[in-house]
Amino acid sequence: MTAESGGPAGEQPRPRAVMYIYSQTGQLRDVADALTAPLEASGWDIRRVDVTPRIPFPFPWSLRSFFGVFPPSADPEALVELVEPVDGFDSAPDELVILCYQVWFLAPSLPIRSLLKKHPEVVRDRRVISLIACRNMWYSAAIEFAGLLRSAGARSVEVVAATDTQPQSASLVTTLRWLLTGHREPFLGFGRAGVGEDELARVADVGRHIAETTRCPPDAAPIVPKLAAADLVGGRAFRRWGALVRSAERFGAVGRAVILTLFVINLSVAIVVVFPLVAAVALVGGTRFEKRIQAFLRPRFAVGRPATAGATLTEFYAPEEAGVDSGS
Repeated sequence: MTAESGGPAGEQPRPRAVMYIYSQTGQLRDVADALTAPLEASGWDIRRVDVTPRIPFPFPWSLRSFFGVFPPSADPEALVELVEPVDGFDSAPDELVILCYQVWFLAPSLPIRSLLKKHPEVVRDRRVISLIACRNMWYSAAIEFAGLLRSAGARSVEVVAATDTQPQSASLVTTLRWLLTGHREPFLGFGRAGVGEDELARVADVGRHIAETTRCPPDAAPIVPKLAAADLVGGRAFRRWGALVRSAERFGAVGRAVILTLFVINLSVAIVVVFPLVAAVALVGGTRFEKRIQAFLRPRFAVGRPATAGATLTEFYAPEEAGVDSGS
């Protein structure tokens, strides 16, 4: 553990944070750096801990390995072995915990899920920021992640989400090309895949707000209602398909391959049919639809105490407000 930071006697100690991160493509690390750079510039002491699976996941993915990771991703109990860091995974009572994760098939990536399941002490009685970088659907993953944080005993949580802001159809093409070939740069009129400079700048603004106020701003994780609705429908479907694939494994590789193929076909149909249908419902529902989605999501992201009617998505519960000593 690092020595406690601070100046001469009588001065306030430097704020501290520990960041846990697994970044397969490097994008999440860019987002994490955008968030923490303003904190470090204002005097925060940031400690970084890499979350490394013992058996590395490939990048770029082959088509087989990409869909092969779907069944465990859709299984909340599936874990992977992690490499133990030299200094362990511990966090200190006076450290803000920043958990950075990707979204795999509408769920937290296997390495970060494994960290929380195997080492709940990382977040027990800690203030937590969960930092997500993904294409645009992070809502089901954030709900699962909040459940893991509650089970682990986290004191409070805020959510920061960075997404690809290209149009839905364009980001689908560019993201798949990036994941399966490793090529991210613009091509044939399509933009660069992944989180863009505009989002990185917004995340940096979130970091500056945290440095100034110790809290995230209300727009740290913007909710897009039509995407959230499609995500929630898809998340439930993915869990069912994942269970089907795992059940088919008792028939061997052929049974597993057949169900996975059916899943891919179903996914293709859903992209063409379900998302436009949800978008139409959102358009017709207007403000009422948006409010219902917001009301559904807020309490499911909340950790620390129930979200109130006037609370923002990322309301931060300071230890003194929660009646718990921070230890800082």
